[in-house]
Amino acid sequence: MKITTLLVALATCAGLSSARATTTFSFITDTWTNGATTQVGFKNGATSGTLTKDGITLSFQSSIVGTADPSTRNLTLDTTGNPRGFILGTQDDANDLNGTLLNYQRWDFSFSSPVTLTTLGLDDVDSDQADISGTHGFRDAMAAEAFASQLPGLIGSGLDAIFVFTPGTALSGGVIGTGNGQSIPYAISGPAGNPNNAPAYRTYIDFGNTPISSFSIYAFSDRDNAHRVSIFQGTLEISPSTPLPEPGSALLALAALPLLGRRRRK
Repeated sequence: MKITTLLVALATCAGLSSARATTTFSFITDTWTNGATTQVGFKNGATSGTLTKDGITLSFQSSIVGTADPSTRNLTLDTTGNPRGFILGTQDDANDLNGTLLNYQRWDFSFSSPVTLTTLGLDDVDSDQADISGTHGFRDAMAAEAFASQLPGLIGSGLDAIFVFTPGTALSGGVIGTGNGQSIPYAISGPAGNPNNAPAYRTYIDFGNTPISSFSIYAFSDRDNAHRVSIFQGTLEISPSTPLPEPGSALLALAALPLLGRRRRK
């Protein structure tokens, strides 16, 4: 895609989302339905749940792929420990970063109507090793993508996430193949020493102002030890994309939708 086309599409979507109210979904303070259970806060250990707020329903589901399996505290809330927030914990999920992403935990988020993702932070993307040249210890890696459909697609088939790092970050970015002719960008910890909840090991996921109906987060590593990441403050924030745009913007908005199909081919 040409850069000029991308800029026009993003500017168009920015005009559509301006002056709109935002909705914050919380895994800690909002009321979730997990199967037959409805309670304040996401039920610990539940692999799926729904939450309706401001007329928008968020559906969440977790799944495991390959040799990965949950570590302790996976899918739990922690407001005082390390890390804090809604925790994603996996182990036995080593991958060749120069090869194909085969072992990971996947989190799928779907919305009942198109939205723009305003804020979503991932905390504690770190390592317990000051020297990461070996294969011992743990090291966090996170990938993400978004979709135009409410049903998230195959890994690597969506809109690439942009990872926004905090100042002075120890994180870096990379791209890994997904085994289906596609690839996906990821953020990974550098040398760390397990600095729990430090801003330098926090990243934000950004899809620009492109309307999306679902997105997916993938947690993995290049080694097998248990590791954990959390959603920063247990919240994500969105803006609805359903209000009608000004007449002059309506046709341009349609031109932005093909952005969801762009990928980097291997």
